[in-house]
Amino acid sequence: MEPSTPLDRVIAGPGTVKRWRSRLRRTAIRLRSISGSRNYNRFVIVGIARTGSTMLVSSLNAHPQALAFGELFRTPEAIGWDVPPYADFTSKELLQLYRNEPCRFLETAVFGRWPSRKRAVGFKIFYYHARQAPYSQVWRYLAQRDDILVLHVKRRNVLAQYLSLKLAHDTNMWHGAPSGPRRAQPLALDVEGCKMHFAWVRSAEKETDAWFSGHRMLQVEYERLAQDQAAELARVQEFLGLAPRSLAARTTRQRSVPLSQAIANYEELKAAFADTEWSAFFSKRIE
Repeated sequence: MEPSTPLDRVIAGPGTVKRWRSRLRRTAIRLRSISGSRNYNRFVIVGIARTGSTMLVSSLNAHPQALAFGELFRTPEAIGWDVPPYADFTSKELLQLYRNEPCRFLETAVFGRWPSRKRAVGFKIFYYHARQAPYSQVWRYLAQRDDILVLHVKRRNVLAQYLSLKLAHDTNMWHGAPSGPRRAQPLALDVEGCKMHFAWVRSAEKETDAWFSGHRMLQVEYERLAQDQAAELARVQEFLGLAPRSLAARTTRQRSVPLSQAIANYEELKAAFADTEWSAFFSKRIE
């Protein structure tokens, strides 16, 4: 049981206390799940980093009828639950199942029985996740299960997405905006690197739409989330069969200045892409 006296807490340390609290919460959920059901909508959030997927997961987990896990298949080293109280949820047996039988892991640990009030349960997967065996079978599993709802997150301005990705790597800040000495300075982006990234993202989006063509799919745009979060989250809730509720994500935008100020060689890039299909990325309307 959780340490209950001040001395116990000091001896155990805040990290240990936090883990015990998470275990107790998971145990309570597991007990409620015994009399629960599998009668809920299964969903997957598909996309790429810096397109609003973390905001979406955070917002859905603020809804009592939803349960959204993070990047489950980010790495074979650990299960990417990412959300409390499951962030530290692992065991030798569970990790073995995850590594050797990822589809059965999904069926038992993710899409198993949950408390009856849950109406939607799902997780996040990026285009480049689970591409090597045995994890590659996850994509076939998702495609074959046409009852799984798909939230395809995209960003109209892939230049902004690419910059955000570079900033996150540069500052090692993936959630929230860096400040003080960690505040991001303007970055220079390589023209060829941008060109390759733009083409890869658009190709991955088309392949994903085709892969899940037999599924019910909702296109979720970062720009709509940023401009009218309430309206976009209302669309998502309706799509997942959730009772409408006012939701708020615990995330903040990383960049606070225009692209022209955030990119050191902005004018060079603008000129390089002036007569290409990527020229729209330099429009202030879709920053």
